[in-house]
Amino acid sequence: MSKNALGLGNGKSGQVLENKKIHLANVWNSWNRFTDTIHQVLKSECRNKQDDLTGYCSYVSHLLEFVSIKLLVISALPLLMYLTIFKSYLFLKETLNLPEEPHTILPIIEYSMFQCLPHQILSRFSNIPFDVLAGVPYMLHFALPVLFIAYNVIRRRRGGVPLIYQYLWCVGWVNIIAVLIQFLFPTAPPWFNDSAVYDETTGQVISSMPNEAAFQRIDAMLGIPWFKNLYGKSPLKFGSFPSLHVAWPTVIFLHKPWFSTKVGLLHVLWITWAALYSSHHYLIDALGGISVVVAVKLGMNHVWEPFSNHKNARSETKQTPSNSREFTRLNSVSKQV
Repeated sequence: MSKNALGLGNGKSGQVLENKKIHLANVWNSWNRFTDTIHQVLKSECRNKQDDLTGYCSYVSHLLEFVSIKLLVISALPLLMYLTIFKSYLFLKETLNLPEEPHTILPIIEYSMFQCLPHQILSRFSNIPFDVLAGVPYMLHFALPVLFIAYNVIRRRRGGVPLIYQYLWCVGWVNIIAVLIQFLFPTAPPWFNDSAVYDETTGQVISSMPNEAAFQRIDAMLGIPWFKNLYGKSPLKFGSFPSLHVAWPTVIFLHKPWFSTKVGLLHVLWITWAALYSSHHYLIDALGGISVVVAVKLGMNHVWEPFSNHKNARSETKQTPSNSREFTRLNSVSKQV
């Protein structure tokens, strides 16, 4: 091979090597620019989140200035009393010799009123979409107080604080009255009355549908005994009347429901349908729960509730210039969040 050929080959190899070095340098520079950009974006995002968190904490601290710990504790007392009474059911049953056998008179009363049993009509149309639609409000039931309080704090700000006091007070007394009725007058739900098989000799129950009733289909679909564990752990098996599942959304409906009155009413109708469709309650149970709520609310409005002076004081302070400036400052903080 000639020297010219070797020189030409070495020149091409050197050129290729040089091109590779330039390409790698460009790739490295591009990668550095990319990582720098990501770093700047993340740094900016973290700074924004930190500012948002600071603003939110400032908003919460200003909001807490309008919360009276004394009134908050007083408003929660009935609810705490209810929880204590409910958790002590087994002890009270043994001590006070409370009735244990359920009354089965509800379907007789309901049929005499409506000439039918509405839950049996609704349960005929059982299917998976309806099962899920009925299960959702039952799953959210125990979170309702927290959700409604959070809604008032976030959306209504200072104006929602007195409403929280009244809501807690009302729902607490509704629960106390309802659970006392259930203790003294235990009533069997539809799933029990419709499925119970009695011994002809002793009159004892041989078998009945599980406590979760129609929601056992959701447990089977999910593969998780969620409803079974929920209802199996309840110490009070026969507490069909009045329905607290319907009562709780009704309390919200009577205390400026979330979003709108129509949404609040839809919530009450939704849980009523779910209670009947799942065979957990009779229609008379739902009406009983609504009646207890209305009675407690009327008592609060026309007899006594400990927050009337607080409401009057709030309405008076709204007219003062200093309070107006404070309200404007609170709104400006919340808008920044």
